[in-house]
Amino acid sequence: MSHKFPAGFIWGAATAAYQIEGHPDEIKHKLSDWSRWTKVLKPTGKGQAVKHIEHLDEDIALIKNLNLGAYRFSFNWATLHRAPGVFDRETINFYKTLLAKLKPVKAFATILHFTMPEWLMKRGGWENPDTAREYASYVEMLVDEFGDLVSHWLTHNEPNIYLWFGYESGIWPPGYKNSWDRYLRAFQGLLTSHKLAYAIIKSKHPHAQVGFAQNLYHFEADDELGVIAKYLRSQIHNYAFIEACAEMNALDFLGINYYTRFKYKFNPAAYDSADTKMKSNVWGELMPPEHETNDLGWEIYPEGLYRVLTDLKLKYILGERPIYITENGYSCLENKQHAGIKAERSMSRESESDINDGYRVKFIREHLRACHRAIEDGANLRGYFYWSLLDNFEWALGMEPRFGLVHVDQESYQRQPKASYDYYAGVAKTGSFI
Repeated sequence: MSHKFPAGFIWGAATAAYQIEGHPDEIKHKLSDWSRWTKVLKPTGKGQAVKHIEHLDEDIALIKNLNLGAYRFSFNWATLHRAPGVFDRETINFYKTLLAKLKPVKAFATILHFTMPEWLMKRGGWENPDTAREYASYVEMLVDEFGDLVSHWLTHNEPNIYLWFGYESGIWPPGYKNSWDRYLRAFQGLLTSHKLAYAIIKSKHPHAQVGFAQNLYHFEADDELGVIAKYLRSQIHNYAFIEACAEMNALDFLGINYYTRFKYKFNPAAYDSADTKMKSNVWGELMPPEHETNDLGWEIYPEGLYRVLTDLKLKYILGERPIYITENGYSCLENKQHAGIKAERSMSRESESDINDGYRVKFIREHLRACHRAIEDGANLRGYFYWSLLDNFEWALGMEPRFGLVHVDQESYQRQPKASYDYYAGVAKTGSFI
């Protein structure tokens, strides 16, 4: 049976600057918090990511051959904003070129996708109120330079993940563990920066759409007491930042990044799911996956996407505001023996290459089915962006996890579209899937 999406539904793919660019200045001069943090990771791609800057024409062609209506990318704050009031013209020109070549594909621009200028991190990062003011200066420059070229602005990518990994589990910079006082100060800094950015963009381009992307898990309780962990996690992780932005009337749309579900049971002595050597103060004990997983051990649960999209609390918060799936993707490890990464129940078998990726095709199809069903049941879903266009640098996991529709050789940087690329190109062309 063929499933047809509404007319005007936007098909896209997503990337992020630090994960694909390999900006030479950022690595050489340690311009960002992550350019220093990656020294502890192996493999890291030696800071080159997948050399998107050098392969820009090829990557733009890959976007257009996918029949996409929109492309989500991020500006690199650290390479653009070198000091207070100092912006790098060469980097600005790179993004000018990217956006000129991208036309007529719509640009969904993420203003900040995790990485922060090192000079701001040294001053306290988001805990320092000056950071929000510097961010506002950065946003003003972006809108002056690119305001006519961007249809949708995302102020932040996953502020909840940044706070969790940076201030609870400590596996990302700034690396604090269970530091709730710092967490709350950083939350306020991020929220203030969003409000300032929203006001700047709307004052200069009133018709521009401004939102942010939030990572939403589908949370469940394994037992009666597990409801405590489920409730706390849902409130703090899923809803807090969205509610605050909506209450400030500083939200035109919401981007949802969905990958998996989390099921909890009550256990005061539980360990953090991102750092299994560290006690968790809040969340309860995360239960093991019940269904197939990707190679990172993330449970494949399309039903969770449907439930996230039709969640009554989310509907209450957003009202009639539109939703876009701004990330959703499947990760494969070519080296499935990678120590410490669970792949026992992976949907991709050890004998399968990541070029003929039937498991990723299945993943996309099942999640699109969940999206289609949610729209039929009233969800105001306007678009779907697959993560990611390209294999890339996957933060604390290094270069090995491959999410891309396009395979990138990590020695030659040669691009090769996968079977999922061809499948998704057909979906984007017809607006339907079987």
